[in-house]
Amino acid sequence: MNKLFISPAKGTFGIHFDPKRGIFEISGNSFPPNAMEFFEPIVEWVNKFLSDEPKAPISIVFKVNYFNTSSSKYIYKILELFHKNHEKFNNVKLIWHTHDSEDELYEDWRSLIQDLDIPHEVVYKE
Repeated sequence: MNKLFISPAKGTFGIHFDPKRGIFEISGNSFPPNAMEFFEPIVEWVNKFLSDEPKAPISIVFKVNYFNTSSSKYIYKILELFHKNHEKFNNVKLIWHTHDSEDELYEDWRSLIQDLDIPHEVVYKE
């Protein structure tokens, strides 16, 4: 399957999903005027990728500065798809890059993943 690459824009994440390397990176900010228009093609791509039931390790890397509520719903939707694959193959890991564990965005992310049984780690940046 081909990579999914979306350059970051003023109100949308940068997306770099590389299935051959097993690295799925989401970076930047997300507050699109129409979240469905931005995220639905990503959800479709992830569905297609996961339809082959990949067993190789998958790392979902978040280097995010900000996301709004409508974006968080789609982030959760995407993570739910990966969660289903993880339940079968125990192969998904989430990596969150942050400056501070007291960061409000980090707390929002933790709330998002609390119902998903996916291993995660936090990488503290300077």
